[in-house]
Amino acid sequence: MNTSRTRIFQDGRTYHITHRCHNRRFNLGFSLDRDNYLNRMWEAKSRYDVSLLDYIITSNHVHILISAADGGQISKFMQYVSSLSARDYNRRKEKTGSLWEGRYRSTLIQDGAHLGCCLSYIDLNMVRAAGLEHPAEWKWSGHHELVGRRRRYRLIDREKLLKKLCCDSEDQFRRWYITTLDEKIRQGELRRESFWSESRAVGDYEFVFKQAKRKERKNIVKTENGPCYL
Repeated sequence: MNTSRTRIFQDGRTYHITHRCHNRRFNLGFSLDRDNYLNRMWEAKSRYDVSLLDYIITSNHVHILISAADGGQISKFMQYVSSLSARDYNRRKEKTGSLWEGRYRSTLIQDGAHLGCCLSYIDLNMVRAAGLEHPAEWKWSGHHELVGRRRRYRLIDREKLLKKLCCDSEDQFRRWYITTLDEKIRQGELRRESFWSESRAVGDYEFVFKQAKRKERKNIVKTENGPCYL
């Protein structure tokens, strides 16, 4: 697993970004702090030309699926959200120190089926980690937008998401999305798969091979259920 990558984002590609609170503390355990993070995402989205494809804000970390025609916009987006959410937290708590555990991680995700798998993995986070019965029980995620329940203050670029998933229509996507989550919950497919957030790239072998330097290609791993990662 790669832990020291430079933040150079490829234009037009999709990235899964994760950011953990310092020492894995539950610094986002209060709804007010999660609301503040959402507000900062909303502000950053209006400042920087990025497409948010999914997200979830838990009590001690966040997941964001994001893409940008100009990859450099992703770094600016994350810097804005991370720094101002930390400032909000410290002001509210009247303290100083780090909200975040170092820099965020970023994993390149291949569009299409692998992006779909990453999407469902993110949205099942609180079912997996907090014992909720369904993603709908957690307010601070993109799930409510993806199923069409949230009509105002949307963060997700649905048009871009459907294009990257190769879905022909909203109805096709919604049927696939709801069925996939329900089936994974029913079958108990909830295990943690760290490669989605700790690898450099996830996709088919050819996709991951192209991201690897010559000496790294021997380190490509193929999982039992399909994706390869580096």
